[in-house]
Amino acid sequence: VPRLIVPVLFEALRSPEWRVKSSALERLAQVAYRAPRQMSKLLPEVIPTVTGQMWDTKPQVTKAATSALLAVCETNDNPDIRPAIPAVVHAVSKPADTYKAVEELMATTFVASVDASTLAILCPILSRGLKEKNAIRKRACCVVIENMSRLVDSPKAVAPFGPLLVPELKRVVENVQFEDIRDIALSALQALT
Repeated sequence: VPRLIVPVLFEALRSPEWRVKSSALERLAQVAYRAPRQMSKLLPEVIPTVTGQMWDTKPQVTKAATSALLAVCETNDNPDIRPAIPAVVHAVSKPADTYKAVEELMATTFVASVDASTLAILCPILSRGLKEKNAIRKRACCVVIENMSRLVDSPKAVAPFGPLLVPELKRVVENVQFEDIRDIALSALQALT
């Protein structure tokens, strides 16, 4: 069912009318609650679209987008990242809190297989964390990337997220002045690729 409904809701999100967007986001959250397993498979497509609505000029759309993002992310059944999902969603809406989300992920012991749905949740925050000025924060992102990369279930799952992370990891390897952080970034890059 979500495979049929989600494209219709995406079309509604292109509307200039804020009420239509807000309603589409609310319906998306409902679909997530009613069909979590199917929605989880769609996360690589759904997360970027919903995230794009979080900076709408209407606060009602922003609020609906935040609720929808939390609802769709919670469909992911990876027990390792489940406790960090609220922090990750909060960091998407408030970029200044990116490091708090990365810290939560640093405390995560990755033991479950990492699929495309899990990567869709984590990669945008990790990419943003790699762009921060603070080298220690970049190091934390590299550690999380390396840990999760070792449990990726297939190369096909990680392929769409390579362009998001690989260039940033290369920048850390080439530009950070601390050798240990460069080494960790290189190790993360090798694990990811």
